[in-house]
Amino acid sequence: MWDETGRIFIAAFRRTEEAIAGLLPGLLAMLAIVLAAVLLAILVRRIVRRACERLELDRRLRAWGVAPPPAEGRAGPSHLVARFAGWTVLAIGFLAGLSVFETSTSSGVSARLLAYAPHALIGTVLLAAGAGLSRVVERSVLIGAVNMGLQSARLLGLGARWLVLIVATAMALEHLGLGSTTMTVAFGILFGGIVLTLALAVGLGAKDAVARSLERHLPPAGEPPPARPDEHDVHHL
Repeated sequence: MWDETGRIFIAAFRRTEEAIAGLLPGLLAMLAIVLAAVLLAILVRRIVRRACERLELDRRLRAWGVAPPPAEGRAGPSHLVARFAGWTVLAIGFLAGLSVFETSTSSGVSARLLAYAPHALIGTVLLAAGAGLSRVVERSVLIGAVNMGLQSARLLGLGARWLVLIVATAMALEHLGLGSTTMTVAFGILFGGIVLTLALAVGLGAKDAVARSLERHLPPAGEPPPARPDEHDVHHL
């Protein structure tokens, strides 16, 4: 009995040893690829950071209203762009290293993830662009509403910003293949609710401006309307 148990343990140990020996070259190759990807990600991050600093990306985006004003503990746009570039290179390197293993599961997973990577990248870019554009739209709507004397200027600006964010999120989800029927219906309900809220805010906030405009163009009650120039000309003739 003990001899049979010993043979079983020895056979299991040998199978484990053979499996490790078979995976060891692929594991070493994966570690080498990941290490090279880490070094390349650090290099790309520094290059992108320096390029953004030379282009004065932070100052330009803040001047355009895309980026918020600087605050303590908040990363600037240049830092975020450099970090995104580094993590993208690192993720691609990890997927490339995962494809080294000669197994159907790892090869299939890495191939699907590599094929899905461009869609994820474009979806992230769409979402980031929508977030920046929403700040520009919010600023423009807020300035225009304040100049018009509307009482709900801040609410209008915030609503316009969320409208742009919702559209950008819907586009990103659709590009990622996640825009199912439920997401489409939810997007329509949310978008319609925000539009209705903004319409009510504009109507309630602009009633004073409309009243002042009507007072300037319409005569008070009991007074005849001012004569037109052509009527005076006809009277003199």
